[in-house]
Amino acid sequence: MNISDFFDNPFGTFVIGLLVASGVGSIIGLEREFNTHGEAAHLGGLRTFTLIALAGFIVGELAQHTHIYLLLAATTGFMGLIGVAYFIQAQNQRLGLTSELGMLLTFFLGILIAYGYIQEALAAVVVITTILSLKEQLHNIVKKLTNEELFAFIKFIILALLILPMLPNQTFGPDNSINVRDLGLIVMVVLTFSFGGYLLLKFGSPNKGILLSALIGGLFSSTMIAWVFASRSRERPEYGPVYGAGIVLASSVMLVRVFILTAIFAYPVAKLLILPLSMMLLASVVPAIVSWRRDEQVQTGALDAGNPLDIKNALFFAGLYIATTLLMYYTREWLSASMVYVSAAITGIADIDAITLSTARWAATHQEEGTVAQRLILSAIFSNSIFKLSVSLIRGVPALRIATLKGFGLVLGAGVLYLVLVTL
Repeated sequence: MNISDFFDNPFGTFVIGLLVASGVGSIIGLEREFNTHGEAAHLGGLRTFTLIALAGFIVGELAQHTHIYLLLAATTGFMGLIGVAYFIQAQNQRLGLTSELGMLLTFFLGILIAYGYIQEALAAVVVITTILSLKEQLHNIVKKLTNEELFAFIKFIILALLILPMLPNQTFGPDNSINVRDLGLIVMVVLTFSFGGYLLLKFGSPNKGILLSALIGGLFSSTMIAWVFASRSRERPEYGPVYGAGIVLASSVMLVRVFILTAIFAYPVAKLLILPLSMMLLASVVPAIVSWRRDEQVQTGALDAGNPLDIKNALFFAGLYIATTLLMYYTREWLSASMVYVSAAITGIADIDAITLSTARWAATHQEEGTVAQRLILSAIFSNSIFKLSVSLIRGVPALRIATLKGFGLVLGAGVLYLVLVTL
């Protein structure tokens, strides 16, 4: 770029890249400055990391206009500099590599920006900064890990990075509606929700309020929360309204989960679900807001986190998904249109995720049926909500029954209102 080009376009790609590199370096440098400034082995902070990112950016720009060997030479030289810094620090009994690796990654991010991968670099800096800033929390989690949890994490990584990519991209079943690799992906998505919920439940605040426990427990199963909270309301009847609000709030997590699962496998259907799910989500939050102050006065006690990685349950879910897919296919083929919605409602009682995924996968190959898929999923949500309401009415104290009737009444009313509006 010559000087005339710069004045014609002063905010050209070079200047934009320079600014982004400065920002990326300053973000990481600010974190390092904040967390290591008081340490004797402090390597660098805001200025150092900003300069490193700029150095990587300038090297990348020069390499594009000269030769790739310049990039290789500069990278080798910078790695040598990092090695010398680490050697000096090791002499002072400091053996950590965090800051040195942070510097190396910052240099690489500058190069990445120079080659035009700005969005990728910004995504990477978010991950890097998060990992760097969670030092104490990660150390505390590792100290609390049991052997079972460690092995569960290893199994999760093996399943996600080794076994899943090796599954064949092969279809079977009627109308080739079931794909082996998709089955593996579906199992991994379910395991991710379950594993994430387990970690939040175990390593979150030791004194969880009812509503916080409901939110976290909803990642496992909102039906489980309905069963547990209804039972516990008998032990503390005075907190029946709060437990009831917790049951409705856990069900709101189900709505978010439905949207995420649908968006992964059939985004056009997810867009159709945004409005009704948003209406139902807002309605489910109302009882929680009303009960928030009262929730501060009581804790739920420990909720059983269960198995950190229940592979048997995930495989059972895969079987349930296949059965749901076959049921919905033959219902569509052999029975009337109204019976399809009945099948979706019945299946939704057992598991909302299975019918959501099955319908989303079907809609992905039948894009003209987006509206039908949307209503099938809403039918399953209605029946699942009614089932949880029934559990609350049967097992809960009167105060909880009133709270869940009001809460689920608002949720179901919002869903019905949407259907009425779209049919007018």
